[in-house]
Amino acid sequence: MTVAVSHREGRIIHDADSHIAEPIGWLNDYASEYVKANLQPGVRPSDLEELQPFIHAAEKRLAGDDPDKTSALKADVFAKDSKVNPWSSFGSVDSNERSEMLNITGIEQQLLFSSPLAMTRFAFTKDEKLLEGGCEALNRGMADFCSNDPRLMPVGFVSMSDPALAYEIAKKAIDLGIKALWVPSDAIGGRAPSHVEFDPVWALAEEAKVPIVLHIGSGRLMGPAYRNTGIENRSTAGVVTAETTSAKDFPVIHHSTERWLCCLIYDGVLERFPNLKIGLIELGANWLPMCMMNLDIGVSELGKFDENLKTLSMKPSDYVRRQVRATPFHMEDAGWILRHGNVGPDVLMFNTDYPHMEGGTDPFGDFERSLNAVDATERELDNFYSKNFENLMGL
Repeated sequence: MTVAVSHREGRIIHDADSHIAEPIGWLNDYASEYVKANLQPGVRPSDLEELQPFIHAAEKRLAGDDPDKTSALKADVFAKDSKVNPWSSFGSVDSNERSEMLNITGIEQQLLFSSPLAMTRFAFTKDEKLLEGGCEALNRGMADFCSNDPRLMPVGFVSMSDPALAYEIAKKAIDLGIKALWVPSDAIGGRAPSHVEFDPVWALAEEAKVPIVLHIGSGRLMGPAYRNTGIENRSTAGVVTAETTSAKDFPVIHHSTERWLCCLIYDGVLERFPNLKIGLIELGANWLPMCMMNLDIGVSELGKFDENLKTLSMKPSDYVRRQVRATPFHMEDAGWILRHGNVGPDVLMFNTDYPHMEGGTDPFGDFERSLNAVDATERELDNFYSKNFENLMGL
């Protein structure tokens, strides 16, 4: 009889997706006076009356006035009750707690994003001064949160509304110690994401060994017209438990990402920058096998007369395997994607999405069961839990 051994035993584990929960006033603390005066309310304004009990409860715990709650959180950081209040989750606001969270879970290094809510306060404005200042404030805040522990790897945000501005934002972010650059996936300002004017940004990231990453929030989801059904929208979710990504968004969450990836591959960005790494984070991976097949078919069957496509030195799917790394959701069948989806061992990465609810209550167990179902090899497991992350991050 074979005794099952936990994937965590004797194995390095990195987390390719996690978040902080910005305390009230966090962005303002790092912003210029102009940015403070012009920040927009964002998707979920912090002064909503319904949020105040959650914020006050978190402040009480962080002040040391609810030790029983802190003990319960540490006992099971992934439990549903541990993540209902994002500001109170262990390590979501306090960086010292976050370091302890890594000790508790055995995670070696962790990629940290802000919540997608923070960047909605400036990312969609046409005010370039607010765009630049908002990006710099967010990036300063993320670098500061991670500054006392090299295991915490901050992700910064870069607006791509203007190529020259994007370069300056990216350069400042890298100088601050930002370890990955989160960019929009939609075409902005009438330019394709692969426009040659963005080449200096890709060159900067490639040289610094800082990956370009997409994440929920990079691209537009279902627009309001698709929600106008003439039927009243009913939901029992509260203001905190409601996800910013809805059920109707989920089946098409990757569409903007697929367009972006198609442009970067077909238009030669990954050919020109062979050491540039791309992370597709919290966008799922069920869609990736079909995307890779469709990219190949587009070139082989419909691109016969496109002279630009003839400059590519390999099949589009091979660029994905060489340069793209992705995080499956815990509820997806990572084993199937890895083995039967023909994605291969070099693409998928372990992730927790901590402290967000959609990361699940047992990310280690969910991925372990899926990978065990296909008898993943030691190499495949090592790649999934650490090596692919290290390749993405240039470690």
